[in-house]
Amino acid sequence: MIRPTTVLWMGLAGAVGFGLFQLKHEVQELEDEMFRLNRTIVAEQQAIHVLKAEWSYINQPQRLQALAARHLDLQPMKPTQLGDLADLPLRGEEPPTAIVKAPAKTPHSADKKVLPAKAPTAPRTIEVMPVSTSRAPQERR
Repeated sequence: MIRPTTVLWMGLAGAVGFGLFQLKHEVQELEDEMFRLNRTIVAEQQAIHVLKAEWSYINQPQRLQALAARHLDLQPMKPTQLGDLADLPLRGEEPPTAIVKAPAKTPHSADKKVLPAKAPTAPRTIEVMPVSTSRAPQERR
């Protein structure tokens, strides 16, 4: 006849064996996932390296200059394209307001509100504080 303690130890040994079996398979699955992720990381790093090489080739200044000359009809800027000093409004003057025409009425225009155009505001003046070239901290006023 088998003693109860023997049955208990055999059951405990079986449970520990089954637990170790399960743990071994979980570890193997995790290792497989880790190797798969590492392979994916290496592949992504290689793809990034290739993309950086392509980006450096695409952004070469000589290549961009040739493409701009071929596809864009750019001309050197002329001094007449800039505004004159006389075109600038004086400090106290109001800037000219823009005239905005209302769009023609359509059957669906009753749903939309037409807002009046805002006149641009005069630029604000900014007070500039002098900058000290010494290394000592300055007192704030």
